[in-house]
Amino acid sequence: MNLKIIPRRTFFRGTTLGIGGAFFAPFLRQLEAETVSSVAKPARILFFVQGNGMYPDQIQPQGIERPSEPIRLEDRRLAGHKFAESVAPLEPFAERMSFIHGLSGRVALGNHGCGMGALGCFPSPKDAFAETIDAAMAKALPGIFFHTGLGVETQPGTSIIYNVSARSKGVPLPTQCSPLGAHKSLFSISGGASERQKFNANTQLLDFLADDVKRMQKRLDATEREKLDHYLNAFQSMSGRQGALVQLQERISMSAPEINERFGVNAFAFERMEAQFDIAAGAFIAGLTNVITLSSGAGRNQVGVSFDGSELGLGAGPIPAHEVGHQKTIQETPAAELHVRTRRRHCEKLAAFVRKLESIPEGDGSMMDNTLIVYLSDAADQHHAKAYEWPIIVIGDLGGRLKTANRYLRYPWHGQKGHRTVANFYNTLLHCVGDRRERFGLPDLSLQDLDQEGPLAELLT
Repeated sequence: MNLKIIPRRTFFRGTTLGIGGAFFAPFLRQLEAETVSSVAKPARILFFVQGNGMYPDQIQPQGIERPSEPIRLEDRRLAGHKFAESVAPLEPFAERMSFIHGLSGRVALGNHGCGMGALGCFPSPKDAFAETIDAAMAKALPGIFFHTGLGVETQPGTSIIYNVSARSKGVPLPTQCSPLGAHKSLFSISGGASERQKFNANTQLLDFLADDVKRMQKRLDATEREKLDHYLNAFQSMSGRQGALVQLQERISMSAPEINERFGVNAFAFERMEAQFDIAAGAFIAGLTNVITLSSGAGRNQVGVSFDGSELGLGAGPIPAHEVGHQKTIQETPAAELHVRTRRRHCEKLAAFVRKLESIPEGDGSMMDNTLIVYLSDAADQHHAKAYEWPIIVIGDLGGRLKTANRYLRYPWHGQKGHRTVANFYNTLLHCVGDRRERFGLPDLSLQDLDQEGPLAELLT
């Protein structure tokens, strides 16, 4: 049957998806884009979180002045202004991106990186104090995989960490730092006969465990049965995901990136980052998830990745991120220049990801037309964050849901009338996917005289 000729409403009237509805959501949204142009467009978002601070003066477009403590909103066109060297690889996308300056986030302050506080707007020492924005977006944009966390750390043997994302209070979300591990968890069904055999065995095990829990429930009273419900729901959810993956096996196989030396423990950090971006693109293209967080040396008290000098156009040898943060000269190269080179390399990998999504047709345009990228540092504005200003770069408009094309925005300084916070920006993201809450995270108590609720009206369509 060719689903592309079936109107969406007819398809849903005649189909009962049950638990599979959540798992097939990404695929169905892409199907919508390919069939009926008038229905809601797909939506997906990538959070790219880099450690060691995003210094505002190092990303400032040329020809746009930067007063120290502005008292009014500045809103101007971005295109036509030459990008700073550190973000120059993103300049080809000026027509579809925004620089957003002036938002504060002092509630999240930590010693170095703010970790989960950066995406959750709460004090970073509290770790998984509440949901972070990527988790909140994942709840609004459900997928086969609820959320995918990918990361790059200095030590190539690092596997899974818990650094920037939390589903709810006390429930951190994992970040897979091994490209091989990430590939296996997302695309194992696309492997050979051996991998498929393991996949089938895992599916059968989940089904058995669910049936076993059901049998146990019959022997228990109501209170004890309720406790087992959590296990039953978990096993059924994972089993449902396995079934959804089987249905999308061909699509997943076509989207899975090829494993090569970039995926191994002998790869340099930027090579592993490139592999992680390829995995992120493949996961979006296959319809496996709608929300991905890719971090680079981010996390509470983290200081960024220590790259090899050869990756930055210098001699071989480590470039310690902490020393760069403390403005030390390494290999006769000033720290400011090392920051610029490091960010430029990050932006090169991000630009390749954007071009990949631009090359994949979706509806009347490309996948990038329905995607939003949020690029920021979990250390806000510098190595030891002050967070009076938390620079954010966004690429894309989430299928026209946001007015983020070709804009440079800078909000009034902390404490000034009209000042807004990172939480207001996160609220904006939530509003554009239907979650119209008035507050996200915790308020900045030093801004009690200013309105910290609601979205940024300037960005909503």
